[in-house]
Amino acid sequence: MKVAFITDFNNHTWIWAQNYNLFIWLKKKWVDIDIINLVSPQWFKGIPNYWININSNILNNIYLSFWYWVFYKFPKELKKILKKWKYTHIILWHQWLAYLWKKLQEEYKTIIIVHDLFTLYDDKIKWIDDFIYNNFLLKGIKKMKNIVFISEFTKNDFVKYFWSLDNHNYRIIYQWIDKQNVDNKIREQLIKEYNLNDKKIILNVWSEDWRKNIKTYLEMANHFKDRNDIQFVRVWRKSLESEKYINDNNLKNVLYCSWISDEELIAWYDIANIVLSTSTLEWYGRQIFEWYLYNNYVITSDVSDVRKIFHNAWNVLIESDILKISKYIEWIKFNEESKPKLSLIQSVEWEISNYMQFLATL
Repeated sequence: MKVAFITDFNNHTWIWAQNYNLFIWLKKKWVDIDIINLVSPQWFKGIPNYWININSNILNNIYLSFWYWVFYKFPKELKKILKKWKYTHIILWHQWLAYLWKKLQEEYKTIIIVHDLFTLYDDKIKWIDDFIYNNFLLKGIKKMKNIVFISEFTKNDFVKYFWSLDNHNYRIIYQWIDKQNVDNKIREQLIKEYNLNDKKIILNVWSEDWRKNIKTYLEMANHFKDRNDIQFVRVWRKSLESEKYINDNNLKNVLYCSWISDEELIAWYDIANIVLSTSTLEWYGRQIFEWYLYNNYVITSDVSDVRKIFHNAWNVLIESDILKISKYIEWIKFNEESKPKLSLIQSVEWEISNYMQFLATL
């Protein structure tokens, strides 16, 4: 078995780069696997390797460049690479790579991983779903025989908005992450730089799009703004809306950190006491897994499969009401001894073994 892992983007930004994580773990299990990136690689240096920079300039128009490379050049070159290096199995990392099915499924044993269908929930970009997803990208999924869904929620979305699964061979495999070692030097530098000694850290690591519901996180900070011992930390770029809310309410207890390294993010996980997710819509909650992995208390809204995954975890509160969340924050003891122990119902080993079993049965 020789596997080509085809990814739609090159995102080794922070430790939740799921494609990189899955690739590394399969390599550790002695699977003969290579990554082929649609977007130019910065860190995959092995052979074989092929990259296409979607920012390449054709007629000074990035959009023409994208369509040329993605829908013409990449499939053409990909076919040559797969033949040259004699791959037998293909993993397509994302649902929109289904447009490649004609080039792959007839000759290779192929799995596609379906992540999220976010455009279905956002009226502002619904036209993207109608035009691009249905007509170009997702059209091929009807022809794909082997599908991995990253949550029950994703599978249900697929059936609800697209097709029945009667003629498909599919599995639900959650995307887990492996715990990384904490760099104590970086940890201490962050504590010193931001004057965090004797402060209780409430962390949030989401983007600031509408479904992440950052306003509720900031409202919680506003609730505790008179407390000098509680610090809210956002690992992302501050939006104009967030900046306005912070300024209007004179919040001094909210710290934004963006463009940080993997090592810094891991240190933040270790420094934190509580991680707070206020998101209104998620498909798998990967960041929530990561927070929990570093023995944090987790407060999360009831999204995706969180309730199923953390069904017996006493240190995970599934709640959206600000008053109830604030009482929970008050209840938690903030010290190293009180940090909870890991008790997830699955693990990275479970994830990887499922992929290996799936590949073996194709």
